[in-house]
Formats: sequence, C-alpha cells, structure tokens
Amino acid sequence: MAKKIIAVMGATGAQGGGLVRTILADPAGEFAARAVTRDTTSPKAVELARLGAEVVAANADDQDSLRRAFAGAHGAYCVTFFWEHFQPEKEIAQARAMAAAAREAGLKHVIWSTLEDTRKWVPLGDDRVPTLMQHYKVPHFDGLVKSISPTSWVITGRDGKDVTVTVNAATKIEPGVNVGDAVHVAGTTDSSGNIVAWSIRKARTR
Repeated sequence: MAKKIIAVMGATGAQGGGLVRTILADPAGEFAARAVTRDTTSPKAVELARLGAEVVAANADDQDSLRRAFAGAHGAYCVTFFWEHFQPEKEIAQARAMAAAAREAGLKHVIWSTLEDTRKWVPLGDDRVPTLMQHYKVPHFDGLVKSISPTSWVITGRDGKDVTVTVNAATKIEPGVNVGDAVHVAGTTDSSGNIVAWSIRKARTR
C-alpha cells in the first residue's frame, strides 16, 4: 500500500526539519515525508533527500508553487516565516496562500503552527502593553491567529484517548488556560462527529 504523503513546509528549519526526520525515522509507518523548501540545493535539503525524503521547491509567496507542493499529499504541516521580514500582514498572506493551496489539493488534515492571540487577554485599548502597528499587541502571535480560523486542538479525554476539538473566533477561552491543563469543553458536534467548542475553561477541583 502506498504511503500517505505529508508535505512539510519549512523543511530545512527547526520545526519542519524535526517533523521530516521523525517521519523518516519510522520506515514502517504509514506516512512519507515531502520536504518543502525554497532551495532544494541547500546542504540541509540535500541531506534530507539523502535520508529518504522527497524534496520539492516551493515559496509561500508563490501560490502556484504551493499547489504543486501539496498536489497528491494526504496532509501538510504549515509554518510561516515572520522573522525573515517582520511583517504581520505578509505572514497573514502567506498563511492564507497555504490554506488555499491545501484546500485546492483536497488535503485530509493540515497542522498549522500557531500561537495565542494576545488580544484576548490584553485588548487593543489596554495600555499595559503598547499597541504595535495599530492592530497588534504581539505582532508575531496575533498575526498568526488572524491568518486561519478555525483551528484544531488535541485534548486528552478522561479515558486517556485524544479528542480533536475545533476552535474558532467565537470560542470563548478562559484566560490562563495552558498546555497540559485539565479543562472543561462545552460545545456541539458537527456532521462529521467532530467537537466544535463553544467554550474552554479550566477544570475546577472540588
């Protein structure tokens, strides 16, 4: 049976490179790594090819190259490149381009590397933190979340099994909820049986 291809953006970086190497380290697994990078001749890209990855060229600013990179893949890992240009609006455009390419390719699952939107806890009118570029408290964080919604959270249930929960702009998330916290999720299920969260709050101990 053919392996399911996972297209990994930023494959020569820390996040993408770690994922590509993890997939390659499981040769008996069901997934194959497609390493997506701007320069397929770079030493890191050449090394990934040597290890067994399919290495392809694409640029987050080039929609056609993203379509080609995602074609035939099962899923993708997407990450943007804020520290290269320091422009939230450019990062948003790159993220939307990746999302559009993933949609056109019919990918079954996409993981979006993102961060918290700080404006949920410190609104733009709150002077405790300066407002930057008119729209952001922490541009790298807030721009990422603005790029794509909804997103998925993986939460471990009481039975120890992981549950995927869809979180969107309308979801009320209690301030202070962190990775690893015990939480209560209120919501409903969609037509596919996935949970769509109305609210997420810390579990209360009795």
